Amino acid sequence: MEDIKILSRGERLKLLRNELNLKQQELAGKKFSKNYISMFENNKRSINSVNALYLSRKINKIASQRGKDINVTPSYFLKCEADLAVEKCEEWLLEVESNLKLSEYRINVNLYKTILVSSEYDLFHFRGKALFLKGINSFNNKRPVCAMTQILDSIIYFARENNFFAIKEVYKNMGIILFNQQSLSEAIIFFNLCNSLIKSGVLKDFKYDTELIYYQALCYYKLGQNDIAGRIVENNYEKSEMLMDLHKIINKDFS
Repeated sequence: MEDIKILSRGERLKLLRNELNLKQQELAGKKFSKNYISMFENNKRSINSVNALYLSRKINKIASQRGKDINVTPSYFLKCEADLAVEKCEEWLLEVESNLKLSEYRINVNLYKTILVSSEYDLFHFRGKALFLKGINSFNNKRPVCAMTQILDSIIYFARENNFFAIKEVYKNMGIILFNQQSLSEAIIFFNLCNSLIKSGVLKDFKYDTELIYYQALCYYKLGQNDIAGRIVENNYEKSEMLMDLHKIINKDFS
């Protein structure tokens, strides 16, 4: 997993120069001294946007002449390591979230890489998201105990950035897992936490979660508390088909 190593600006230039089999003086040309290239590659000198533009154009031109598939932008030499770490984490997580029918092995590799890189650069949101997705993957592969541990671990990192929407998803999915484990009373605790977060207003304009309402009402219904289940669904059942179906079932039991 070489791609988890985040190269410094100078290391990126050196890697490209070696790939093109260029000497420092060849790359420097008439614009720079060999010493400038050496100091930049060893992270002893910074680079400005003008010089980054020059180097990217020269590298792309030489690469084209030598039949190499290299095309870099000036930003490649200007971005700091943390910027590249964010891009890598976004790429790995997007693959997992895009439903590309990845193997479980590939999913776990992507999430593992995200956790490693995000930990190194204190990217709390990405670490939390990777742990959350790891939990969802565990649940989908019938490992509910692992799923609950991983999903609950994610809330630590979401809380550090006050990511209340992500925390809401943690509560809701914990409830769904417990519901599927037939731990209905425990599931209701998490659904109520989720609902309280929505009602608190910290999610700004977000006020409604159909899936939450469905499972919350269904838990009470299965526990025989039809009156509570009915009140939860009553004002919302017209907003989705699954709530309409549940509303009919509850009303049938009342009649």
